[in-house]
Amino acid sequence: MSRDRTRTREPGDEATQSDGFEASEFDVGADVASDASAPSETGTETGASAGLRERLATRTEKLFSPRAFLAILLLSVAGLFTAGTFLPLPGSGLLGVFLATFAFGLVASDRRYGEAAVAGGITVGASAFLDAAVVAFLGGFGVPLALLGGGVGAAVAVVGTYFGRDLRAGLTKEI
Repeated sequence: MSRDRTRTREPGDEATQSDGFEASEFDVGADVASDASAPSETGTETGASAGLRERLATRTEKLFSPRAFLAILLLSVAGLFTAGTFLPLPGSGLLGVFLATFAFGLVASDRRYGEAAVAGGITVGASAFLDAAVVAFLGGFGVPLALLGGGVGAAVAVVGTYFGRDLRAGLTKEI
């Protein structure tokens, strides 16, 4: 006895071939031809190039999601501000960024290390630049200090996201 899945014919089913499968299930050419002949939203491109643009946008979204970046950036700024407010110690903003990205990594299902690195770098770099604004304009070493802060912030954000994802994986894994 065969383990193949077969479909039975329905009396009104004209799209079914003699082997029991629908013609549209395996007919790749029909889908491509209908997509290529359909005009896109702008009316100047074919459906194939619009489909290529959508696939490219989907792949780009997988690499760098603006929505995830904005969420991590807002969390990082909030973490930096909160930690700096309640812990008036040098470097407490880094702890806030770490905890914010840790929380994001804990709840996020996708890997978003790039977004975390950029958001943490921008947050800590801007904070370092604004903290030393007077020195930056008068002393001239504020920009390298901001770049150094941005690099450290990016590293802290990636490590925080990694540990949050690691904890999430450990909590959701079956024993």
